[in-house]
Parts: sequence; C-alpha cells; structure tokens
Amino acid sequence: MWTIRALPRMLAASVAALLASSVVQAQEPPRSFVASPDIYKVLAQNEQFKVIAVTWQPGQKDVLHSHPASAVYYLTDCSIRVHQPDGSYRDFQPPAGYAVVQAPIAAHMLENIGATECRIVMFEPA
Repeated sequence: MWTIRALPRMLAASVAALLASSVVQAQEPPRSFVASPDIYKVLAQNEQFKVIAVTWQPGQKDVLHSHPASAVYYLTDCSIRVHQPDGSYRDFQPPAGYAVVQAPIAAHMLENIGATECRIVMFEPA
C-alpha cells in the first residue's frame, strides 16, 4: 500500500524509468531505408511487409543502421565489407542467387569493396 508521502518517490522512479527507456531508444540506429535512402529504396509495403531494393555502387558505404529479422536475395555477385560499431569488420562474397534468412541485426554498415555494383532485394516486416 502506498501513501501520499510515497507519491513523489514513485513519480521520480517512473520518470527515471521513462527517461532511461527513451535514451536506449534514441541510441538505436535507424532502419536501413531511413539511414541511407540513396541505397535502400522501399519498393512495396503493406501492414506486414516491406520489399526493399538495395544498390551499392563500387566503393560506396552506407550509414550505421539496423534490420529486423529479414530475408535477403542477391541479384548480383557482390564483394562487401560488413563493418561493426566497434571498428571490426568481415568481408563477404555472396554470389548472385544467394539467399539468406537472418536474425535481427542491431547495428552495422556495409561497404561495396568490389569493382561492380552490388544489388540485393530485402524482405522485412513493416
């Protein structure tokens, strides 16, 4: 049971919790199509899904972003470098026709390290 005297402490705790959750949300990177709209273009969407066309030109690098669980289909052979927020990276060479269903990605950046454009189609929940 609470008393009127406890109300200021309860309000302070509630406000602190709300502010803490806002700070966490503010630090989450945006979705890919928001962070780099020049690279990620939403082709179609409804209440459930987004279909996103993605094209990196040779040497092009996108901005730090996140993805929900998604499916990806590579339209071209690609040579990409996946950069992590901590500065580490890994190189990946998926061939045209490669498909993957992936878990959510909290934050990363991709760079086309190849000599030709890299094109994929992504399927994400709305």
